[in-house]
Amino acid sequence: MSVLMENVRHHVEEEEKEWFPDVRNAMGRNRLSELGEQMVAAKKKSPADPLAVPSAQQ
Repeated sequence: MSVLMENVRHHVEEEEKEWFPDVRNAMGRNRLSELGEQMVAAKKKSPADPLAVPSAQQ
């Protein structure tokens, strides 16, 4: 479990310090804001329980 936790922490740190600034520079703040609004709208439409979606059942 401690190895998993360390891997997740490393991944998060890498995203925040390397990937996110690159994406922000490439897309610009306005486009990121638009994308954020789209994600909020999509979340409102998404099921509260992802496993309740028929395609998630086997």
